[in-house]
Formats: sequence, structure tokens, C-alpha cells
Amino acid sequence: MLFLKLINRIPFFARFTDEHKRMLAESASFFVHFNKGDCMIREGSEDSTLFIVVKGSVVVTKDSLPGEIMVTLPAGSVIGEISFLTNRVRTSNVIANEDTICFAIDRASMEEMEFAIQLQFKDELIGILIGHLDRTSAALAASKAS
Repeated sequence: MLFLKLINRIPFFARFTDEHKRMLAESASFFVHFNKGDCMIREGSEDSTLFIVVKGSVVVTKDSLPGEIMVTLPAGSVIGEISFLTNRVRTSNVIANEDTICFAIDRASMEEMEFAIQLQFKDELIGILIGHLDRTSAALAASKAS
């Protein structure tokens, strides 16, 4: 029941049906706990797990900028979508900023899910990637204007 409550608070899952949210929440294996300071993703690794922070927060760092935090991401953040979709190596480190619970799924587990759930995941990820593109375009336009 706790996992269903957590999923219901996360915007990524808002358009999933109640039945699909219940199915995801019932599989405790999708929920991973990280202690503060745990490295969830290591830059250069070939892991393609998709993480959705359902409780807690994480920080993103780069090996080329030691000691510098690029961004802090709160609950609701989706992490690793590029590697999940394209199988590219990880481009940054992600570290639990506090005790954190994530919904975590790899490509093989996704392929075992109902097709409707797979499509909903892909639709949500496409929306996230479009958001990334919009923000990048706006930043480029702003830098050219100054």
C-alpha cells in the first residue's frame, strides 16, 4: 500500500490507469532504497536502468567537475532515460542526497510488462525528452540574444 501511495504522488504516473499503478506498486522488486551518499549511477557505466525518485532527493555530479553538484533533483524526477532508451553509457553520477526510494526498471523487465504499460512509459518518456529539448532551445536562444 505504501508503494501505491508513493506512485500516486508522482506526476510521471498520473496518466497510468489505477489498475496499472496497482500492478506496478505490487511488485516490490521495482522499488529500491538508497541510503544518503549511495551512488545510484556512475558516469561511464553501461547500466540502462531507469529511475524515478518517489521519495527523497538525489544530486548529479560529473567526474570532470570534482566536488561540484550540477543539480539537485527532488521526488518525481526521472533519471537515466537516455541510457534506458538508447543503451548509451551514463554521462553523469547520481548520488542519493538523503535516504531515497526509487522506482527502478531495466529494459528486460519493461519488455515483460503488459504492452499498454510499456506504451504509457514510452509516452511519458517522450514527454520528458521534449521538455529537455524545449529547455535547451530556450537556453540557446537566450544565450544568442545576450
